[in-house]
Amino acid sequence: MIDPAASAYRSPLYRRLATDGAVWREMNDTVVAASVSRRGAGGDIQITDLSPLPRLGFKGRGTIPAMQARGIIAEATPNQAFRQADGGLCLVLGAGEVILLPNLDGQGERLAQLEADWRIEDEERTYPLRRRDSHAWLAVSGKALPDMFSKICAIDLRPNKFADLSITQTSIAKMSAILTRADVGGKTVFHLLVDSAAALYFCNCLLDAAAEFGGRLVGLNELQKSEGG
Repeated sequence: MIDPAASAYRSPLYRRLATDGAVWREMNDTVVAASVSRRGAGGDIQITDLSPLPRLGFKGRGTIPAMQARGIIAEATPNQAFRQADGGLCLVLGAGEVILLPNLDGQGERLAQLEADWRIEDEERTYPLRRRDSHAWLAVSGKALPDMFSKICAIDLRPNKFADLSITQTSIAKMSAILTRADVGGKTVFHLLVDSAAALYFCNCLLDAAAEFGGRLVGLNELQKSEGG
């Protein structure tokens, strides 16, 4: 039996997921909720905990050139995400800050290598930040997302106003959050990065806002199915 509490990188939401009947699966150096047995009212909004997956940030004046030199697709365009060849994402938060997310298979080898290869002696004016430790990661999908988020966020997230690969750094449920739209297989998906220490509060706020739309927690398997369209 897989015990998420024994993992070096367990999610801050693992107890909540266990209460909802999570079935766990091993993924690289961690475990994730593959499925969740407790179902909602049958609506289309699904909330997936991706917190166990790797992620890495870089910050500093030379960040964008340093990323480009390492083969990362990125431009100095604030609040814009860039898809990578392997399906991962580079979130450009500003001219001097990015966050790198892996694909849904959680392949973190490239991120680990980027961190391991960084040397202060190279004087690239950038330095790595372990965003896996600082930020929880949730993916929220469904057609009713703009209506749901209008209850807890002042940003207009309708598709014609907030395009695929757009980023907003804003307040959601009275918490600072990074929201990125990165559709999967034609399905609208918002990726949310929030302070790990407040992950449970934030997840509960999302579930409360999604309740009237039948929102529910689901496992990673459900989100991965969307990659097939």
